[in-house]
Amino acid sequence: MVLSLVLLAAVPLLGGCAMYRRRMANRPPYKTLSPPIAYELMRDNPEMLVIDLRPVREYNGETGHVRRAMNIPLERLPYRMLEISAFRDDTVMVYCRADDCGEKGVALLLSSGFDSIVLMDGGIDAWIRKGFKTVLPATSASQAPKPGEEDGRGVVMPTRPGKPQQELQVEPPPSHQEPPPPPGLQVAAPRQIG
Repeated sequence: MVLSLVLLAAVPLLGGCAMYRRRMANRPPYKTLSPPIAYELMRDNPEMLVIDLRPVREYNGETGHVRRAMNIPLERLPYRMLEISAFRDDTVMVYCRADDCGEKGVALLLSSGFDSIVLMDGGIDAWIRKGFKTVLPATSASQAPKPGEEDGRGVVMPTRPGKPQQELQVEPPPSHQEPPPPPGLQVAAPRQIG
């Protein structure tokens, strides 16, 4: 009994709850995971959204990307929030290179209402150094889009489950004139029914 009273009296002297609150206030509002832990998290959650924030050239480059990663370059992220809004209540993993672009992407997601964000520590560089495989594009890096051709659109994720669809550039509809027939092809006049 006396010991418990002494301990209760010592808590305020040692900083008690205020020290705990200060420590919690210094903590970022997201989790940072090492590549092995991130791998386990992705393996256990196959429908988890994984976002690669690198430019298209790097995503399709010689290092490749993490399997199932959706490429949304950091500068395009604010414009593609509607596309990924179905994942707002789920855990979302983000990675970039080994620089601070991952933290900037996390900040954008947090400010847009995503609550459970995980940042892969060290980005794709740490992933490769730890020996994890990446997905390389079917075409070589030399056939990647040239500077100025990158639009950051990449693969569009459907709103659960299903296959991703490729986003295509839509051409304006042609005028109402029919194009001329190819050379050597004869076109019969339309018949009147009546």
